[in-house]
Amino acid sequence: MGPSAASASGATGSVARHQPHLLITPFGEGDVIRVDTAVRRHLEKVLRIVAGTVTYTDGSGLIGEGEYDAGSIRRGTERIIRPPERLAVAVAPPHEVTRARFLVEKLAELAVTELVWLRTAHLEGRPPRPEKTAAWVRSAVEQSRGAWAMRVGGPVNLDEVASLGTPVFAEAGSPALSQLPALATPVLCVGPEGGFASGEIPEDALRIGLASTVLRVETAAISGAVLLRSR
Repeated sequence: MGPSAASASGATGSVARHQPHLLITPFGEGDVIRVDTAVRRHLEKVLRIVAGTVTYTDGSGLIGEGEYDAGSIRRGTERIIRPPERLAVAVAPPHEVTRARFLVEKLAELAVTELVWLRTAHLEGRPPRPEKTAAWVRSAVEQSRGAWAMRVGGPVNLDEVASLGTPVFAEAGSPALSQLPALATPVLCVGPEGGFASGEIPEDALRIGLASTVLRVETAAISGAVLLRSR
């Protein structure tokens, strides 16, 4: 029997905590999803699940529940989850890989739709390799039981950010969120540890203050995303 469809929903519903949630792309055709060697090893060696119920997603809104057995998932009831409201974050990469990983995972858990790495005058770090960020996003989607995977791109220059939406620059001493106009597609822009260079932010750009203290890159990006999401 093939997978059965359910109506669209804005929530993934309640599932037992012990059930693994898997991001698998692509699904392919048919009633059975084959998992790769790394996923099978994690399920069977780490989680000690040889057979049982799992949930799964394609990272593009489809989420389902099926039965895992020996490297395959027999697809069951599936539904489509509405995408989160668009929110992009453009950030200068931290110079430490552990901080970059923390940044990627937390933004993905917060349902940020797109992360782009920024080139800035005071650039300190390099963007992580795409295969690393893909693995971090996967981990965040599976941990948060999400249905949409955050896209990661770049690096881009500041003058390219406007193509993603309306840039909002995180800058100490700027007005609070309450003074920011309503925006359909905000793009939170976070500079490197030393801040943006003089004249790097356009004079007429929107700015937002996040705290009374100076924040690290990843702290500013995460707290700014939370604040913009709250609107």
